[in-house]
Formats: sequence, C-alpha cells, structure tokens
Amino acid sequence: MSLTAHSIFTLLSQAPFGVYAVSPDQTILFWNQEAERMLGYLSEEVMGRRCYEVMSGPRPTSFTAACSQGCPSMAALRSGRMPRQVEATVVGASGQRKELLVTPVIVSGIGDAASVIVHLFTEQPAGIEPTPVGDRASGASPTYDSAAEPDKPAGVEVAEDAPRLTARELEVLRLVSMGWETSRIASELNISPHTALNHIRHFRRKLNAPTKLVAVVTAIRLGILPVG
Repeated sequence: MSLTAHSIFTLLSQAPFGVYAVSPDQTILFWNQEAERMLGYLSEEVMGRRCYEVMSGPRPTSFTAACSQGCPSMAALRSGRMPRQVEATVVGASGQRKELLVTPVIVSGIGDAASVIVHLFTEQPAGIEPTPVGDRASGASPTYDSAAEPDKPAGVEVAEDAPRLTARELEVLRLVSMGWETSRIASELNISPHTALNHIRHFRRKLNAPTKLVAVVTAIRLGILPVG
C-alpha cells in the first residue's frame, strides 16, 4: 500500500460511517471500524476476500443485494461513469439483516491499483422504504432546478454548516468523484489544467480536505455532492 493510500485510509478508519474499499477485481482492500461495528466482521476477517463474499444478502422487494460479482459499480468503473447510490440488504456476522444506504466513489491513485471503489454506508431505519436518489429506474442523473442557487442542488438536503461551492467547483468535484484525472477534467470542461487545479484547490480548502478523496467524502456527507 502506498503512503498516499495509508494516509487516506487512516483518515477514514475512524469515520462515523461504514467504509470499505475494493480493487477492480472486487478484492477488499480496506474495512474501517464502523464497518466492523455495523456488520460484525473484523477487518482481518474480510481483507483479501471478494466483496460479494462478504456484502451479500437476501433480495427483498424494496432493497437490492449489496454486492454481486460484476455489479453495476464495477461496470461503472470500467466505463468511466459515476456509480449509483443504492439501498442494499446485507446479512451481518450475527445473521441479522442490515438495510444500508451505500454510496460508491471511484478513486484513482490509491495503492497499486489504477482505481479503487470506496464504498460509504450508513444503516437505514428498519421498515423505512428507500427514498429515490435521482431516477434509478430510468438511469437518469440527479436533476437541478434552474431557479435554485447555482451552488446548491435542488432536492438535496444540504447541511446548514456546509460551505458554499460555486457551480464550476461543484462540476469539477463531480468529475473528481468519478475518478477523472485533472487533464481529462480540463479537456471535458474546455479549461486549462491550471484552472482545473485551482478549482480543486478551492473546494479542498472550503471543505477543509487534505486530499481529493476526503473532499468527495465530505461533500457527500454534507449533501453538497448529489449522487445516484
């Protein structure tokens, strides 16, 4: 594991939400303390195993299985798209069913893998029907209200203490969350790499984030970055 990976995973090890990371072949590379608490599997029990061997479960009507071989998140990684947030059911180590909200984030440059998928998850209250994020059935992206403030997506609950990002900073942040490198972001937005880097520096400073990954995680948790 590289120093960068060690630093990032150290920051996420005590996050107040579950975090696990997988390589492109779906091998678990990281499993934090909250994941241990929520699901009952210790890090040493799951590291090196395939995620679909651990994050498996029944398929009730309103929830999907958390993980499967060649899942949609892995398809998104291969095609360069942002994975969708999903409600998922997992059977913990005790045999108890857990209903989770899982947010996958593609991250480049961690360890030996070209890209990994970092999954953030929280437990859903029992008996609560999932709330759609975007339009999962049609595959549409989250929508924005043109009348809304440019730095606050409509329909997304943003934390009161969330910093204000400009529309361009939010767009660059969205592409960073998809694992895009600075040069590709610059080309996509028809700006110079220097300008793209400035936007990254600005949103990292506003989010008090030492790395791009921490910026993405923070933005998702604050409701700044819409996912799904």
